[in-house]
Amino acid sequence: MEIVAIRQLNIGKIRASVDIQTSEGFIVKGFKVVEGDNGLFVAMPSERARTGKYIDLVRIDDTSLKEMLETLVLDAYRKKMGK
Repeated sequence: MEIVAIRQLNIGKIRASVDIQTSEGFIVKGFKVVEGDNGLFVAMPSERARTGKYIDLVRIDDTSLKEMLETLVLDAYRKKMGK
């Protein structure tokens, strides 16, 4: 996996939007870096359903893959923002 784009945002608790490319060549857009109560975390791409709730468009069941993605995104975010 590699980071394709990082766009800084300051919308509520959202700090950035991140797009990644998998080793197979898929580009997944819309990961978000969010400022939570316990620090930064990575939210999956999502959309608002008719009910008003947000639903994840991407789900990662493999814990180690999810941790690798979060580390990759947060490290790239911190490097870009100089934090």
